[in-house]
Amino acid sequence: MSSEKRVYKLNISGGSEGPGKGLSKLIEIDEKKFRFEGMKIGEVIKGGLIGFPNYEFQIMGGSDESGFPMRKDVHGPVKKRILVSKKAIGYKPKRKGEKRRKMVRGNEVSFDMTLLNLKVVKYGETELFKVKE
Repeated sequence: MSSEKRVYKLNISGGSEGPGKGLSKLIEIDEKKFRFEGMKIGEVIKGGLIGFPNYEFQIMGGSDESGFPMRKDVHGPVKKRILVSKKAIGYKPKRKGEKRRKMVRGNEVSFDMTLLNLKVVKYGETELFKVKE
């Protein structure tokens, strides 16, 4: 562990329904406030732990400090080269039927993660997204 202060960037999406539909917000949170290590894609987090009481958030993905995306089908806090095709997370083919090996992260949050994508599952009383008028 280094002595530098670790900060998570949380990209919070409003989801497909509710008052935050189609909106997103990027916040930064210190790792001393809440630790995400060991959590997996799909787990639900209580919002009070990160400063949003009565909210619930679901982990949808993220990326590490090098920019490699998380994949739900790669298990553990590992970095692997996998064979991907079609429009998979972390790959956009140039030709039809093209496959390529790409480096991706596993579905478990580790110390190397810097950005986490969260989706609002349950809304609280406070306003999370400011609507422009």
